Parts: sequence; C-alpha cells; structure tokens
Amino acid sequence: MMMMNRRNVLHLMGQSSIVPLFIGFPAVGRRPSTVDLTRVRSEINRHFRSILPQKQAYGSYLDQANGKTDLYASCDVAIARHIMGERLPTTLTTSQREAWITHINTYQNPEDGSYRERYWHAKLHANGMTIGALGALGGRQKYPVKLYEAFDTVEKVGLWLAQINWAKQWGGSHLFWGGIHCYSMSTQCSSAWVDAVFQWLNDHLDERTGWWKKGVVPTDRHQPLGGGAHILPIYQHHRRAFPYPERVIDSVLALQLPNGRWLSRSKDQQHVMHYLELDALYALQHMGTLVPGYRKKAIQQSAHRYANLVCAYWNDPMTHWKAQHPHRILSMVGTFGLLQKLLPDRFLDQIRWTDIFSDIQLYNTAAVEKVP
Repeated sequence: MMMMNRRNVLHLMGQSSIVPLFIGFPAVGRRPSTVDLTRVRSEINRHFRSILPQKQAYGSYLDQANGKTDLYASCDVAIARHIMGERLPTTLTTSQREAWITHINTYQNPEDGSYRERYWHAKLHANGMTIGALGALGGRQKYPVKLYEAFDTVEKVGLWLAQINWAKQWGGSHLFWGGIHCYSMSTQCSSAWVDAVFQWLNDHLDERTGWWKKGVVPTDRHQPLGGGAHILPIYQHHRRAFPYPERVIDSVLALQLPNGRWLSRSKDQQHVMHYLELDALYALQHMGTLVPGYRKKAIQQSAHRYANLVCAYWNDPMTHWKAQHPHRILSMVGTFGLLQKLLPDRFLDQIRWTDIFSDIQLYNTAAVEKVP
C-alpha cells in the first residue's frame, strides 16, 4: 500500500469539527452520569494558569509537587490545551508563542538533539513529547535530532526493533513512539524504510492476541496493552492496514477488571484516569472503527463501565487531581477526549476533543524538525 503525501494526511486527519450537544443530565440528588467537558476545559485551564509564574517566560509551567519548571510540564500543557480544542498559534500572542517555544528548546542538548529534565522518561520519549508540543505551538526544535541515527536505515531498523525489551514493552515502546514513529513522519526517512518497519511489525505480531511480540512472555498483565497502544498509531497515521483488529478488541475487553479499570497496581488506585486506561480506550475506539460491527455492544458496555468511574471521580471534589504533575493531567485530558468519541452523550461539549494517539497534528515531525 502506498503512503499518502504527509501534507495531505495532516490536512485530512487534523480537521477540527463540532459535535452536537446532547441533553441527558441526571436528576437532582442522583450521582452524575455525565461530565460537562465545557466545565472540564474551564477548570483545567484555570489550573494551568495557576501553575504559570507571572514573572517567568510564558510557557514555563511548574510541576505542582515541587514548584519548579520542567520540560514535561511545559510540553504537557501545550498538548493538553491542543487536545481540548485550542489552536495555540491563533489564541496566543506572537510573544507568548515564541517564549513558549524558546523555553521548550532551552532543554535541548546541541550535541545529539536530546532533551533533559524528562520526568524519568527516555530520551526518545522526550523527543516525542517535544514534537507534539512544538507541533501544537507551530514551532521547531532548535537542533537536529541525532537519536534517529541508531535506526535510520533499512539495514539498521530491524536489528534496532529486535533489541527492544518486549517483555517490558510498556516502557520499551516509548522508544518506538518517540523514535520510530516520529522519524517515520520526518522528511528524512524513505518509503522503503517505512515499508521495512511495517514488515517487521507484521511479522512479529501475535495473531492470537493482536499484541507484540510473538513468542515473548510479558512480565505482567499490563505490558502488551501499554506497549501496543504506543505502536498502533503508526498504522493509523500512515493509513496502513492493521492485521488483527478483532484480536486487539478481544484482548482489551478480556483485560478489563471487575471495577471497570484496566490498571491493577495498588499504588495508582486513587486517580482512576491513568495512562493504561487511556491506552485501552484508544485501542477499543480505533480498532472499533476498523471493524465497526465487531463486538460493538461489548465495547459500549466496557466504555460505560469505565465511564461510571470517571464521572464519579471528576464530580467528586475530594479527588485532588490538581496535585498531580501536568503529565498525569494530560492523561486525564486524553481520556476525556476518547470517552467523548466513544460516549458522546455522556461527555458533553460543542467542541470535539482529540487525544494523544490519534491526533496526527501531534506527530508532525516534518514541520517541527531542524534539518541538518
């Protein structure tokens, strides 16, 4: 299958649109069964304003926990505001936008183009975050990214993919997401290189589960979903056929816990909108569009079960979501965006939200990269 021109793909998939406003608020005294995303936008943006110091450059957002600026806080807020429907090049003044872009690029290393202060993430993950944020802002990286050199030829890429820790692929797939995927959207890669990546992925995909990597036993139940969600978007953005959407749907539905969540770690039980839940919703939503008739009722039931938790969480004033790092708030924003797609009558807004995986504008490497 031939790749579409990147500019055309960006145009086709990056359009904003309007969704109808549904009526269906619960009766007084009953637990709210819906979330007003208009209010969510207002409250989250109010919080973002509270962590932006007035005497520092615009875009220098703080980590709420330690009161210090960091790269991820700045990138998280840019991406979150974009997901919630704000088009930053239009809403910001020129000086605000330029200050924000400059602040992000102060973290870039001129030697290899990597970014520091990465909120404990790998260099390639930080690369993906900056591409998303700068894409939303209409900016560019200051220096060329040399991290791609480890896999930037057809001869190298298969060996590089093989050395990822597929047993712990939730973290290992971050390298794919911010590396392989971002490079695939670059002006520097060839169509033969993209073909080689998809050939490798398809050859190593487990036809029974829809997950990677065939023949590898994951270290825990979370790994295939957490890893797979970082790989599936490359199929969506390059318009490539994914071989086993039904198996992914089966796997995600089977992984859901009786409480409606997908994450079972005890330390993460307070905040129900974790990245693994976002991963599950993305997989169900996108795979469901590939095979619209497959287990449609089960997907809706699964989404409703989790939505019940989200509605209770957001409408509970004691959840203290504001105390989290902006990176965790970004997972909330992306989760709301996916729930709006799956259950638009429960997650209400006149603006259509996006999410961190499906929104191709957040992967616009060609517009963001500094070419050597």
